[in-house]
Amino acid sequence: MVDAVKKNTMVYVAIVAILVVAAVGVAWWYTSSGTNNGSPLIGTLVGSAQLSRLKAVALDTSLANNIGAGTTTNGGHPNYPIPVNSSNLIVVNGKPGIVYISADYCPYCAITRWGLIIALLRFGDFTGLKYMTSSPSDVAASTPTFTFTNSSYYSSSLYLYAVETGDINGKTIASPNALESAVFSKYDSGGAIPFTDLGNSSVLVGSMVLPQLLDGKSWDQIIAQLNQTSSPVSQAVIGSANIFTAYICRMNSSIGSTAPCQQSYVKSINGVTTIGKG
Repeated sequence: MVDAVKKNTMVYVAIVAILVVAAVGVAWWYTSSGTNNGSPLIGTLVGSAQLSRLKAVALDTSLANNIGAGTTTNGGHPNYPIPVNSSNLIVVNGKPGIVYISADYCPYCAITRWGLIIALLRFGDFTGLKYMTSSPSDVAASTPTFTFTNSSYYSSSLYLYAVETGDINGKTIASPNALESAVFSKYDSGGAIPFTDLGNSSVLVGSMVLPQLLDGKSWDQIIAQLNQTSSPVSQAVIGSANIFTAYICRMNSSIGSTAPCQQSYVKSINGVTTIGKG
C-alpha cells in the first residue's frame, strides 16, 4: 500500500514537472521569437531584421529626396520645430545633443517615434529598442510604435537623451534628469509630450502628424509602406523624419557637415517657414 502511494506521488510529481517545463518552453519561444500569432509581443526586442529594414529606409536618399517634407500636418497645419534663441547649445563629449521626453501610453509620442528613429538612424544605430503600443484606452488606441526605455543610441556625431516617463498604462517609470528637466520646463511650460529639443537650437512640442494615420496597421504593414512614396504613411513618417533631419543638421556646423546633411531635401526644408505649434 505504501509503495503504491509512493508510486502515485512520483507520477504526479513527474506530470507537474513536465507541465512546468512545457510552460517555460512556450514562454521562452514567445519571448525569443518576439511574436504572437505573427505580431510582435509588446516589450520584446526589435530584431536585427526589422532594424535593418528601418535602417535601409533611413538611408534611402532617393526616397527621402522624393518625399521631402511630405504631408506632415497636425490638425490641418504644419508643426515644425521652432528655432530658439539660445547660446547655450547642448553638447555632450563634443557632440550636439537631442533631448526627447515622452511616455509609452501617449499616442502622439507613438507616431513621433517613427520619424525620429528613422532620422536618428541616418546618423547612428540603436540597440535595445522594444516594440510598444500607445494606451488601448486613448485616442488612436494601441498605435504601433517602439519604446526608448532601456535602449541605447550610438553615433559619432550625435548624442541622445531619451526618457519615457510612463508605461503603457500611465504608471510612472522614469523621471527626466537635471538637464532634461531644465529644457523641458524652459521651452514647454505646459508639460506637453512628446517634447523634442534639438540641441537647444530648435524645439518641437507635440507631434508633426496625427496618430490616427496608423490605425489598424501592424508594424510590418507600416514598415512595408515606408518606401512607397505615394503612401500616406510614407508621406507622413518619412516626411517627419526628413524634417527632423533638416533641423538636426542646423544644430551646429559639425553635424551640418555630415553626409546626411548634404541631401537636397535638407536644404529645401530649411527654407520652410514655421507657422506655429500644434
